[in-house]
Amino acid sequence: MISNKINIFSLWLISLILCVIAIILIGGYTRISDSGLSITEWKPITGVLFPLSQSAWEIEFNKYKLIDEFKLVNSLMTLEEFKFIYFWEWFHRFFARFIGLVFVFPLIYLVYKKLVIKSDLLYIITIGLLGMMQAVIGWYMVKSGLVDRVDVSQYRLSFHLITAFLILGVTLRFYVKKNMLNNNVFVSKEEKNENKFFLLLLVFTFFQIFYGAYVSGTHSGLLYNTWPNYNENIIPINIFEKDSFLANFFENGDFIIFFHRTFAAVLTVVLIIINYRIFTKEFLFKYRTIILILDILFIIQMLLGIFMTFFNIPWHLALLHQGNSIFIFMSLVYLHSYLNFVRAKL
Repeated sequence: MISNKINIFSLWLISLILCVIAIILIGGYTRISDSGLSITEWKPITGVLFPLSQSAWEIEFNKYKLIDEFKLVNSLMTLEEFKFIYFWEWFHRFFARFIGLVFVFPLIYLVYKKLVIKSDLLYIITIGLLGMMQAVIGWYMVKSGLVDRVDVSQYRLSFHLITAFLILGVTLRFYVKKNMLNNNVFVSKEEKNENKFFLLLLVFTFFQIFYGAYVSGTHSGLLYNTWPNYNENIIPINIFEKDSFLANFFENGDFIIFFHRTFAAVLTVVLIIINYRIFTKEFLFKYRTIILILDILFIIQMLLGIFMTFFNIPWHLALLHQGNSIFIFMSLVYLHSYLNFVRAKL
């Protein structure tokens, strides 16, 4: 019976995980294609309807014409071009609603069948609250770009992105926990203590993803098409253009791209230290395969970042860069969760 509970939960949680991965990528393309401001209203219920008639399209297009993005950037846009960006924003919102259904209806069944145990409640409530909060944050982000701007706030964009990764992380951790129930695997105390290094790499990776939203939100990735230099300079000349450190950290594109690249080097150092520990400590031999996979993922991420720089951020490389960050994040969450829930030998 316990095995059946775990299998049902696994199917549900895997479905949620796949849906969250998909919506992060859909949201990434919505951002890359500049589609995010095409729908200027938030209608949680009726917004699911897609314009089908010519008159419905004209109404939506006329709403878009009222905002600054159209007036200052896309004033020559045709209705057919508008339909393209509208679709991606609509699909992004539609898929978010779909995830809500994937969360709620299987959960009702699990509760009805009394398959939810007390220790599950914290995870379920957290995922549900984060999901509802994410819907509000999404509109809060879009709203920032409708008046006196031609783009959304980088602060709200980062908030929206990192909440999606939080939902993904909590759901994956819940999945690991459910599958570790009644697991007879034991590890040594020394092996379990190594988890602090994986946690450090996870926290640093989480921060790098968070800060990557500021690179996207300020378009600072487009400032330089050279690497590792910034044109002919080792450090951007306008790195401290703003009056305060915080202003430079969050709003100065030169500082943001410099810090994002530099912090990638910090991540690399931490990864090298973990590699050294794993390959020099015999009790960590079973982690050698997964650390090699992580090494490959980090190398791919670095190469994608470099190629994006040289080729002026093409959409397909940008989306691969974001997608690969998802796999890095999930690998680290899984590894950290496993060592957290596995039992240590007495």
